[in-house]
Amino acid sequence: MEFLKQLQEKIPIQEGTEGFRTILREIYRAGHISLQDLSYQSLLPIPVLSKIVNFLIEKEILDRVPEGILYTENGMKYIENELKFYGFGISECDECDSLPIWLSPRWDPIVDSLENIFASRPTVDTKLDQAFADTETSLQRALLLYRNGSLEGKKIAFLGDDDYTSIAVGKLYEGFFPEEPQLIPRQAVIFDIDTRLLKGIRENSQWIYPEFITESWDYRKPVPTAYTHHFDVVMVDPPYSFPGLELVLSRAIGLLLKGAGKEIYLSFAHRSPSEMWKMQQLFTSLGLAIVELYPRFNYYEGAQILGNITQMYRLVTTDHTSTSKLPVKTTETWDKPIYTGELHPNLRNYYCSACKKGIQVGSSVKINTIEQLKKEGCPHCQSTGPFELEGKESVDLEKIKEELKEDVEN
Repeated sequence: MEFLKQLQEKIPIQEGTEGFRTILREIYRAGHISLQDLSYQSLLPIPVLSKIVNFLIEKEILDRVPEGILYTENGMKYIENELKFYGFGISECDECDSLPIWLSPRWDPIVDSLENIFASRPTVDTKLDQAFADTETSLQRALLLYRNGSLEGKKIAFLGDDDYTSIAVGKLYEGFFPEEPQLIPRQAVIFDIDTRLLKGIRENSQWIYPEFITESWDYRKPVPTAYTHHFDVVMVDPPYSFPGLELVLSRAIGLLLKGAGKEIYLSFAHRSPSEMWKMQQLFTSLGLAIVELYPRFNYYEGAQILGNITQMYRLVTTDHTSTSKLPVKTTETWDKPIYTGELHPNLRNYYCSACKKGIQVGSSVKINTIEQLKKEGCPHCQSTGPFELEGKESVDLEKIKEELKEDVEN
């Protein structure tokens, strides 16, 4: 345990010493593991893991080979003696990846069809914390809704849909009765602030009003009167901030019909135990019950800061559901920051694959976004990429970096 405490002092993480134990255990059980797989297993973002792994490589506890990260011989002996690790893990379902929904081969034609549609999505707007879910995730969400009886005869709202889950829902009939086109929910309404996404959803859906509706709405503004307490189900993938979570839950409750048993499907980043506890307190204060929680459910394209993976909550309203304890009501405008860039200005470090030089991207430097970098090209060699994300630096991580440098020099 002393070693874990030393690691926590050197590179503080919110998960504490048990977070480090998880990292070291997963490397031990895997034999060798990629940084991305380690992120999946430990639920820690890649930039944080990268700093930890690099530090342990400097200390000759870990090594890096083409196959991935692994222990050095001395590192293995030290870890086994210090942490008493034993064995080599257990087998899990390779086909379903231990998720509640398995995409059997019967869904392959729909996956292929969705791939073509999803490829036409506009460029992500990072200022809105957009990160597109992959095709399989959107279809698995649609099938999860179907499995739970959350579609048939129901009115469902998609509170933001940059993942095009509504399109996957609209194609479900093809997996059941392809010759009998039917939108399974009674009504689907897609709300989004980004009109580019709404246009793409309309153009790729065969369903028309009043069954399938797209509405431009910035949910920082009050719930539209026409849709107040209108829906049976709300699906939302909000900005991964606590203020953003408070806001979307307020809006979701305002959209749902009153009474017990209405559902919210909430995708949210994996958090430390203390932050999870804070979230659970919020759910309880709103009178929402957690009836299902699926870790590692959502996969995203290029969201390295999140480890590319988030969890799915299924929340259900009760007779005690109310927004009275929230700082904003259904009829009020929200004026606090909710997006990551507003709450935590930071610098992201990219490197150019052409010239191998580093480039800083952020609100406080010349290049503000990755989209701007791709458009203007590398400032060193003018290449248009690809650009690989190395990590995200905040004030705390910068301090840690200096401490590691001093440690190595000493």
